[in-house]
Amino acid sequence: MMRTLIYPLICLLVSSCASINSVSLTPIPPTRNAPVRAQKSRVIFLGLNFDNDFVDGVVDELRRQCPNGKVTGLLTKDETINYFLFFVYKKQVTANGYCVPNAPMNSKPKTTRVSHLDSELLGQANGSSNEAI
Repeated sequence: MMRTLIYPLICLLVSSCASINSVSLTPIPPTRNAPVRAQKSRVIFLGLNFDNDFVDGVVDELRRQCPNGKVTGLLTKDETINYFLFFVYKKQVTANGYCVPNAPMNSKPKTTRVSHLDSELLGQANGSSNEAI
């Protein structure tokens, strides 16, 4: 009789449950050469959680891994993992993405200069006069 009570009790105490609360994804870049990943979690007892400041560490970690670029293709997951009859649980935030280097600041967009002669030729080809261009 005692064994029939102990086994279910042990199973109940060592069981756990995991759930994903939310998932988000930003546009994935065409070049995915530099993957970045950050994960932070907090163990919570008896449901007493007074802030979610631990999540701020995810942003700091991603910035540290990609100092000269921007993180795109970001997949974030907010998970809850319950332990011990739901008296103890863990909140976990995971972010995976790709570091894309910033474009150099001194690079200028390519422009095409149209000379006076070109504008005259364009005007003649379109059947309009020089003043229209």
